[in-house]
Amino acid sequence: MTQSFNLLDEPWIRVTWLDGEPGEVSLLTAFRDAVRISGIHGEIASQDMALLRLLLAIAHRATGGPEDLDDWRAYWANPEKLGADAGGYLERYRDRFDLRHPEAPFFQVAGIHAKSGKISDLESLIADVPNGEPFFTTRIGPGLDRMGWAEAARWLVHVHAFDPSGIRSGAVGDPRVKGGKVYPIGPGWTGQIGVVAVEGRNLAETILLNTVVTESLADLAEVEHEADLPPWEKKPDGPAGSMDLEPIGPVSCYTWQTRRALLHGDEKGVTGLFLGNGDKATPRNRYLVEPMSAWRYSEPQTKKFKEIVFMPRKHDKDRAMWRGLSSLIPQLIPKLKIKGKGEFTRYRIPGVISFYEKLLAQEIVSHRGVIPVHAVGIEYGAQEAVVSEHFDDVLNLPAGLLAPDNKRLVTLVRDAMEKTEEVAKVVRQLGGDLIRARGGDPDDVSSAREKAGVAFYLAIDEGFPRWLASLDGIEPEAARDDWRNRLRSEARRQKENLVDSAPPAAYAGRGEGRSRIDVGLAMKWFDTALSRALPISIISQQAKEKDQ
Repeated sequence: MTQSFNLLDEPWIRVTWLDGEPGEVSLLTAFRDAVRISGIHGEIASQDMALLRLLLAIAHRATGGPEDLDDWRAYWANPEKLGADAGGYLERYRDRFDLRHPEAPFFQVAGIHAKSGKISDLESLIADVPNGEPFFTTRIGPGLDRMGWAEAARWLVHVHAFDPSGIRSGAVGDPRVKGGKVYPIGPGWTGQIGVVAVEGRNLAETILLNTVVTESLADLAEVEHEADLPPWEKKPDGPAGSMDLEPIGPVSCYTWQTRRALLHGDEKGVTGLFLGNGDKATPRNRYLVEPMSAWRYSEPQTKKFKEIVFMPRKHDKDRAMWRGLSSLIPQLIPKLKIKGKGEFTRYRIPGVISFYEKLLAQEIVSHRGVIPVHAVGIEYGAQEAVVSEHFDDVLNLPAGLLAPDNKRLVTLVRDAMEKTEEVAKVVRQLGGDLIRARGGDPDDVSSAREKAGVAFYLAIDEGFPRWLASLDGIEPEAARDDWRNRLRSEARRQKENLVDSAPPAAYAGRGEGRSRIDVGLAMKWFDTALSRALPISIISQQAKEKDQ
């Protein structure tokens, strides 16, 4: 009997239904019932994003691009059409979605092996199992000896997207092998960028909102549909990976075969795998073909290659997503002017955000309400060879913030961000001044400033997203004063915490004359700086007088 595990039929994608119940669905069901599915919710957020990008690649191919906005609009008006067309498309390539196919297993290379015959343990497949640190994971003991084919399929998609860099087993037939090994080519493609996705009210909307019409966006290359192919529409890969291939559009980015793999197991499940390096991809100036990342100007890369270079703006685990709004909202992006190169923007916003702007301009989606923007990424450790942190954040943007004619809202948000940083500087300064008052050295002062800033932003990081999401329909002046009042209140709370922790020596102070500093002076300087950063507006003053 032929062994098979076909992803079109077998439940393997973990989802949440609109009624809140969890479930597992096949690829065909994911598209057919997408309007009843809230979203993909598997083991970790990076796995969910890798699976969404797989669904997006299928959607691009099933919809024929889409070729233009009119084609896209037809699917938006009738999302069941997406399910029907995706189902028909998948059936044409049914055999290529069999995880255990003897000649062309999905996302794998049939018969690939190392000369030694050695295969890797399952911990190489699972991203939340740090090698050598098993006590940081729930997958310990027998859980790593075997896993079901459904879970293995999820992690296989994740491996191609987010696998860390490092030396991998050399496959027989790969000319890059030296001493039985293949040397590093970098993390999986998706791990090299900071992924951003727009979320809809159900999975169908999420898929469509991120299935961008490339020809409608100036920042994306117009892709030749028949050239931007996924692996299942091409000849099966062999053991050798490429160092020269380049992704040419969204589909190739979403399904890039960074590794060469083969799952080993039996009817009861997967027990190990061959995992080697596959096709290398570098992120320099890929903004034309990768729609799900913001991009930043890179001065070092520009000098090296003697041309303007943009690199992916990866997510920072120490900075909440809202602090990167200047790379998501066009009107907030700072300008750069470089001699001999002209003026251009410091950032390029994600193609999926540009596409939503286009939908707003065409009045295909509403200018009211909020847009959930989901950011996911992985931070790697030494030589990018280990996973050190996962980044997972959702920011609810007021839809009007992306409307090109809503300058008042953009001005309001810019002011809020600038004032937040001004107040953060005031809090940092107080933290450093209190250490100076006790006689601390420059390193201690610098460390204290940093800690004070971190403590301030820990509190602000909770409040700013809620304030941002509340802006729909609120008068800008009232919203501005509301945020400034919150900043003022939090700054004073931080002041109390810092002063309460100051040692007695700080009250005695240090220095003489103009160089003298003690707790009293530090507090006075803080109050003066805070009043300068956040002057009481007429509206706030009237509210204060009314309360009295």
